[in-house]
Amino acid sequence: MSPPNIYYSAALSVAGIICFIVAAVIWQMRRASAGAVSLMILMLALSWWDLTYALFWAGAPAPSYYFWLDSTYVGVVIVPLVVFVFTLQLTRYGHWVKRPLILALCVEPVLVLFFLFTDPWFNLFFGGKRLPGMGMIPNGGPIFWANIVYSYGLVLFSTILIVRSFWEAVGLYRKQLSWLLIGIGVSWLNSLIFIVGLRPFPNADNTPFSFSILGIAFTFALLRYHLLDVVPIARDKLIESMSEGVIVLDAQSRVVDVNPVVQKEMNLSLLDSVIGQPIEKAFPQWIEFIKAFRDVNEAQVEIPIGDPPRRYLDLRISPLADNRHHLIGRLFVWRDITELKFAQIELHELATQDSLTQAFNRRHFVELANQELPRSIRFKYPLALILLDIDNFKNINDHYGHLVGDQVLAAFVKICQRNIRGPDLFARWGGDEFIFLLRETVLEQASQFAERLSAAVTQSPILVEDLNIPITISLGISTMASEKDTLEIIVARADEALYAAKEAGRNRAVIWNAQLNRD
Repeated sequence: MSPPNIYYSAALSVAGIICFIVAAVIWQMRRASAGAVSLMILMLALSWWDLTYALFWAGAPAPSYYFWLDSTYVGVVIVPLVVFVFTLQLTRYGHWVKRPLILALCVEPVLVLFFLFTDPWFNLFFGGKRLPGMGMIPNGGPIFWANIVYSYGLVLFSTILIVRSFWEAVGLYRKQLSWLLIGIGVSWLNSLIFIVGLRPFPNADNTPFSFSILGIAFTFALLRYHLLDVVPIARDKLIESMSEGVIVLDAQSRVVDVNPVVQKEMNLSLLDSVIGQPIEKAFPQWIEFIKAFRDVNEAQVEIPIGDPPRRYLDLRISPLADNRHHLIGRLFVWRDITELKFAQIELHELATQDSLTQAFNRRHFVELANQELPRSIRFKYPLALILLDIDNFKNINDHYGHLVGDQVLAAFVKICQRNIRGPDLFARWGGDEFIFLLRETVLEQASQFAERLSAAVTQSPILVEDLNIPITISLGISTMASEKDTLEIIVARADEALYAAKEAGRNRAVIWNAQLNRD
């Protein structure tokens, strides 16, 4: 087969046009992704290689017979270089890709093109070995062979990096790398065919076809598995083996990757069913949660699951950026903290609640009340305090035993909690003494509350182990008289009033006044 050959030219033209279209697609869809520029340049270089070679085989007009064939070398020298750079960006060596390295890699292609187009002067590229009528360049001088070694050295190094990454990778990342191995494997197979002389097109170089297949395989991995969006940054053995759930999103909030924890929790039998989907479509069962965090780039929050919560998740959202600090996606990582949260809740309850009655304990009441007093002073709200105890409670313990006495206390607290308003504070002050802090309550309202509570207790005998135990209570009422009043002062006044209620015969409420001072 010798040029012109319209069929071979047409095949090359189709390959070149496909490569150009693919480059345009990459520019439109992934130009902000790390490595996308390298892949786009690769496809453009392959398009140049294919189309100039097509023009040569079509016998297109040119200044010289070999003009179009020699012009293919612009693509020939660029392709291995860009394959190498793209591979570095894909693997863990992306930090190597900086301007000094790019400039150093470009020195050899520039020199090769210089000696190619000035061969009549220096005779270093072809070395006098070019034969008339050849449709390829099978042999040449020292510059030709130096370029062969340099180019295939870059491709070999790229192959080693991809194989190594494939060996270490798991899950989705391995699927992506498998397509890269297919593409680069085709180029090596073509080289082997070329070396052993089994070329399907005599006197023609089929290398541009093999590298076009390589570029298209790379692009398929990009478009099908969102290769360059986030995965080279996020996917690693660590993520695959993490006990936390991991979801990786691209800049358009599409699912790029999930780890086995998410697959198990979401019952994802087919990982491909969510990859590439918008997060709302991939996880419709989390739609409310997704709406809350869809546009959040960075956060750490606790998420309660269920009402009341049966489970707690610690969610961290982190932005993912490329080497140019452009946002390319987000990383959602959640950790199940249910046991820790329940332990915290239990510890909090132990620290704030009375273990017998589940009412606030004295320490927590004092803490909350000391927060409420400044608020009442600042906004000039009234505040009342009631201190009470169960009349003759010692007799219940002595007659029925302390176990029954404890049950009476617990039942009494439930009566109080049914009658208290939501904003008010209620606590066990000690023994059979209990305390109320009534927010925004004047003295008359506090007195009315005390009477209602006393009546409710009297009318609700406590049933314990088939025993019907009637109880009554005595109450002392005080209010915040001035801005100088402290909690200790107000409690002391209520205690004086409570003492007066007991002295007066119990089962009553007494309001504090200055005449009640026992001193």
